[in-house]
Amino acid sequence: MGRQGKIRAVLDTNVLLSLAARPLLILARQNAFQIVWSDFIEAEAERVMSRLKWNPVNAAALLRAIDQMAERVDYQQITGGNYEEWLTDVDDHPIMATALMGRVDYIVTNNTKDFPPKKQFAGITVITPDAFLRLLES
Repeated sequence: MGRQGKIRAVLDTNVLLSLAARPLLILARQNAFQIVWSDFIEAEAERVMSRLKWNPVNAAALLRAIDQMAERVDYQQITGGNYEEWLTDVDDHPIMATALMGRVDYIVTNNTKDFPPKKQFAGITVITPDAFLRLLES
């Protein structure tokens, strides 16, 4: 577990903008775990919401709510690493760098196939939103 014994997790953009976000954000607000995010994740979420034609007021409200409860880290402090050898999606590099910089326990994503073959790297477990919810509720 991360600092102060609380579970720390990066929520991938595909989770933040899915139906799985609501219960996860409620649990984060209740201090069940600490969301860690970065400028990259915020900007990627903004781009996707714009492309999907989200209501701008709702999009801004969601990002503001996440920012208020999340710990922001500078993913750019980590440059390179052997994870780049098996991360096939370039957009996942900053997600992994955010996780490493934030010393998280989990990356929560709907795209587990795009991450390490054994779903583990440097003490970080890659997990689906459903599995993460079950873990938090146990």
